[in-house]
Amino acid sequence: MGRSTIAVVAVAALALAGFGTVAASPAKAPWRIALTSNREGDSEIYVVNSDGASARRLTHSPGWDGFPAWSPDGRKILYGGRAGAFVVNPDGTGRRKKPAAGSWSPDGRRIAFFSNQEGNNEIYVVNVDGTGWKNLSQSPSSQDIDPQWSPDGKQIAFVTDRDGNREIYVMNADGSDPRNLTNHPLRDGEDGQYGPLWSPDGRKLMFTTNRDRNVEIYAMNADGSGLRRLTRTKGYDTPLSWSPDGRRIAFRSEPVKPRWAFYVMNSDGTGVRKVDWSLPGKR
Repeated sequence: MGRSTIAVVAVAALALAGFGTVAASPAKAPWRIALTSNREGDSEIYVVNSDGASARRLTHSPGWDGFPAWSPDGRKILYGGRAGAFVVNPDGTGRRKKPAAGSWSPDGRRIAFFSNQEGNNEIYVVNVDGTGWKNLSQSPSSQDIDPQWSPDGKQIAFVTDRDGNREIYVMNADGSDPRNLTNHPLRDGEDGQYGPLWSPDGRKLMFTTNRDRNVEIYAMNADGSGLRRLTRTKGYDTPLSWSPDGRRIAFRSEPVKPRWAFYVMNSDGTGVRKVDWSLPGKR
């Protein structure tokens, strides 16, 4: 699936099953998932429990809204769209403009995001007040996308094609020491829609790959060791989020019926179950 950026805000096409990007609520909180869906005709941000209950629409703006990311304290959701980047309360109130949409640093002070403002997609960080812009990837001949801050704030994982094919990389939070974790001739981070996802304890990374000639979900240790395949379906599988305790994973598999369903499994790939979510008074 293709991806483009507008100014400093990353913008993606809607997923076929109605999802854009998804984020889990922080640890010490119930597992709630912020997601993008076009189930009401336009792509908007919703929040839903991991069992499909208590779905709520947060945004009501024309055009695409996506890339929702919970703040570390769970009190705000950062997202981007055609109108720019914003934060909003989990009940949809208190919308305020922000400099970019992406991955919130664990201390809540910075945002990691990708932008093509210098001609190709590269990884940047910026303070939440709009100051302190910095290009971290500095790789003008490649496309670097989907940065995700590690839970301890020391590293940023991202997807890049700098080796000639799409791979999962990690670098220090200041942009130093970029290293390839996957080293595979096929495409890791194949979905191009949501980057490698850190487990809450920072010990593992979950990502998509087509190394089995089908888009599946894998997990590996944070140093690239211990690779494990988690899904084995005929569909197009992409990870949505880890549960706050790291024991479960939400993911999408296309095609799926009904369109507004996703799946939850144990973190080892067992115990898969489908979750259908609906809005109050709607099916």
